[in-house]
Parts: sequence; structure tokens; C-alpha cells
Amino acid sequence: MGILLASRIKNRRKELKMSQKELADGICKQGQISRLENGEYTPGSELLYQLAKKLNVSMDYFFDEHISDESVELIEFKKISKNFINHRNYESLKYIYELEKGKSHRLSLSDKIYLEWVGSLVDFYFFQKREEAMENLEEILKSLTKIDINYLQISNTLFNFYYDTENLDKFDRIKEDLNEQIMKLSLDKIEELELSIKFNYNLSRYYWLQKNIDLAIKQVTATIRLCQEYRTSYLLADLFLLLGNLSLNFSERKTVKSYFEIAHFLYKYIEDNNEMALTVEHYIADKFQD
Repeated sequence: MGILLASRIKNRRKELKMSQKELADGICKQGQISRLENGEYTPGSELLYQLAKKLNVSMDYFFDEHISDESVELIEFKKISKNFINHRNYESLKYIYELEKGKSHRLSLSDKIYLEWVGSLVDFYFFQKREEAMENLEEILKSLTKIDINYLQISNTLFNFYYDTENLDKFDRIKEDLNEQIMKLSLDKIEELELSIKFNYNLSRYYWLQKNIDLAIKQVTATIRLCQEYRTSYLLADLFLLLGNLSLNFSERKTVKSYFEIAHFLYKYIEDNNEMALTVEHYIADKFQD
């Protein structure tokens, strides 16, 4: 049990990119963390409780061998739900969420939060329970620290929720906070990179809807370069589709058409999103007839 406790604390601390000093701050001495991670020290219940809060895990995480460090319980669910979210298929997302939520008692705190996040997406977009979805995510945020990837993920979702419901005061506050935190990410983990791309896409779309075309184009082209730099196709189709829409009124017809054609290719052959591929194909045929 001591070895399991030591490894769980050390692995979770590194996952959150915290130093031993940062973990100890306000709780105990750094030396205690070092001894604990080396299996040389067994903390009392109060210290364990404080460590669990700071690491954003349940107390069970430290001792239950059935909870995996690699969060194996939700690996397949996350893969499938990510695909449904990217395709905006909230009916299918609702279905797999309802199958999975009955197992939440077995999950680590981090995975429980992920499941709650998916549930809020279902409530907001499928059931139209918008206030309930926002309140749920706001409550979850209170228990997280800004260095936790879950905090940024949920903030990014609230960024969209607030705009869609015209909660503009909350929208402006979370936009500034989220932008500041995203800028601090190292992008050396796939979830950090994709979160950065997602936020910047959302920001580009927001500028577009506000008719701030110059700023929107600057934001979307910078995000496309980010995708190219890290060799990822994540949201690249959406980005080129947005760039095409932004360029309709002033760029050369041939250039604008090429943006839509790239989006169509990515939807069809990279994302396997036939619905969006067909939509863009029809749009190209209608708007760019020779």
C-alpha cells in the first residue's frame, strides 16, 4: 500500500506539472513530499485529505488498486465521445453517456469530472437544459485549480455556453482568464495542444460572429499554422471552412474556393465526416459554378 500511495502521488503531481515545492505549498514541508514519494513516510488522514484536494483526486485514488493511473476505465469512451463531439452528434453522445454514467463510482475523480463535462454537453445541446448545464460546470470549476487540464476544458466549454446564451459579462471574464491560461501551456501533451487549437478556433469564430473580420482572419490563420507546426489535423477542416467563410467578400474567387476544397478533403478523407463533406461539396457546387 505504501508503494502504491507513493507512486500515485508522484505520478499525479507530474501529470499536473507540479514541483514538489508547489505541491507542499500551504500543506506541509517539501521534504515530507520527497520522503512520501520515496515510500519513506506515511502521512496522516488530514495531510492526505489536503493532498487529494490539491491533486484533484479522491482519497480512494491513493489506495484503490482498481483505479488505474492511466484512467483505463474511460479510454474507449473518451475516444468515441471525442468523435461525436467533433461531429456535433449529440444524440449519439447522449446514448453512450447514459450507458457509461452508471459506472462512475469506479472512476478516479479526474474521470468523474470528464463524465460530468460530457453530461453537461448533452444537457446543453441535446436536452436544451442550458442553465442547468452551465450551473453544473460552474460548480465543478470551484473544485479545480487553474493548472488542471479539466479546469481549462470546462472553461472552454463555458466560453461557448456563455456566448450562445448571451451571458456576455461572464463570457468576457472567462475569455480573458482562459486566454491567459492557454498561453501558458507548453503543448507537449496532445490534450494541451488540442485544447489550445479548440480555444483559438472558438475565438476565431467569435470574432467572425462579431464581424471583426480582420482579427478573425488573423486568429484563424495563426491557428492553422499551429496545426501545421505540430502536424495535427485536429479541427483543421473546421478552420479552413471558417477561413473560406471569412474570405468570401474580398479574396479572389479561386483562393476562397481552395479553402472550401481543403475543408471538403479533410472532412471526407481525414475525419471520415461524410455529413460535413457532403454539405461542403454541395456548397462548392452552388457557389462556385464555372
